[in-house]
Amino acid sequence: MYHSPTLFLGLLLFLFSICSAAPIEAAAVKRSAVTPKLSGGGVVFGSGTYPRANRLSDGSILGVYTAFSSGNNIITTVRSTNGGASWQAWGTVDSGPSNANDIDNPYVLQLPSGRVLCAFRNHSKDPSTGAYTFFRITICYSDDMGKTWAYLSQPASDPGSVNGNWEPFLRYDTQYSTLQLYYSRENSAQDQDTLQRFSTDNGATWTSAQTISGAGITSRDGMTGVATISGSTVMAVFESETNGFFSIVSITSTDNGQTWGNRETIYTPISPNTSAGAPQIINVGGTLAVSFQTNEDMGPSAPSSSYPTSTTAKLITSGNGGATWGNKITVGPVTSVWPGLYDIDGTNFLMMFDNGGAKAQHITLS
Repeated sequence: MYHSPTLFLGLLLFLFSICSAAPIEAAAVKRSAVTPKLSGGGVVFGSGTYPRANRLSDGSILGVYTAFSSGNNIITTVRSTNGGASWQAWGTVDSGPSNANDIDNPYVLQLPSGRVLCAFRNHSKDPSTGAYTFFRITICYSDDMGKTWAYLSQPASDPGSVNGNWEPFLRYDTQYSTLQLYYSRENSAQDQDTLQRFSTDNGATWTSAQTISGAGITSRDGMTGVATISGSTVMAVFESETNGFFSIVSITSTDNGQTWGNRETIYTPISPNTSAGAPQIINVGGTLAVSFQTNEDMGPSAPSSSYPTSTTAKLITSGNGGATWGNKITVGPVTSVWPGLYDIDGTNFLMMFDNGGAKAQHITLS
């Protein structure tokens, strides 16, 4: 039988495309390097709490945390030029007297334009009673890589004493050229939702808020972190409190954060009557890593006051896009709180937490 050379060549090209594409597709959802291992000890990030970090276009890392000095809350930036092995003081985003202001929960992100943004909670208090009088999420900007800062916008604001806005998280969606803001909004002492807003002008103006978790149920959803799984598929993780105890919950989006669903509990403490909360998530070369704080090691008799005052900072990973989770390790000893994550190079990453000050722990996947 005669076989056309053109037909035969086309068949070879078709088979080659299948064979060459399959590993790439699999790598997006499954990876063998999922076991985390600590490398060295925690490096001092700064004298403060709630450390976060993100990459700058010059290859350095910009870190941010809340410092407390001379009666003030100070959103402070630091910089590392050696992959987080050491940090140098860099700048101040904002500050205010602690007795009249609750300035905390900073998160930094550099936009494609080169401008750096910092989102943080910026609340007012009655100096005589400490009661909250106003809640805000504020955005400041820097055009010199995070060294000096100016006010940009205030996407969320509500009068006290309820309806607090907390824990902002910024993400830039390159598909839609849109900046995304996630934060927690308190409805009552027993109920809190995760909200999302969008900006198409790099954070100057914002859409109205949409609720992406917590609608229609009574739970305290908060401390949201977001990471891309693959392509347009995105996962958000957050803590959720029911019956007085926290667990780690996820939702997913298949359209780059435009719509959300598939609510699942991805981690419950191993001991009854204990909590796991304050999660963050990153994608490290195809492996998803989720950090959190927990008092589960104290056992079921742990006093209610032990969370979050007696917690360790832990980490779990997933090599199959979040279908299953495991490889749990303890990263920060008692008391370690408010962990954050930063991917260095797809194999190495940093987990940051407050343990007598802000620290950054190097972790390697194998």
